[in-house]
Amino acid sequence: MARLNKKLIGSTLLLTCTAAVLPLLVQADEPKIDGGALGATEAILNYCAKIDPKAADRYQQQIKLLVKGASEEVLAQVRSSEDYKQGREAAEDSLTKVDENDAKQACAASAAPAK
Repeated sequence: MARLNKKLIGSTLLLTCTAAVLPLLVQADEPKIDGGALGATEAILNYCAKIDPKAADRYQQQIKLLVKGASEEVLAQVRSSEDYKQGREAAEDSLTKVDENDAKQACAASAAPAK
């Protein structure tokens, strides 16, 4: 029972974090990027690319979609901010606690093409 709960929590954490921060990243007109949300999301997607190398291109595409419309200058500023660094670090710390097999399943589900 403890294994099942840990598995569900890990997978749920990964998908929930990604889904929760996506809408916060970019607004329609002038892109306003939340550094903490971008840092956390990039950490998750990069982690997924690392443990699922066959789908790495899809994860990198998701990152590109998240920051679409933002200039390289704005992205550089956001990525050098404390909010970004803290968001990324928090996500990376959480990801170290997720079982790799559970993470692979959650990542595979998030990289699956939309139907």
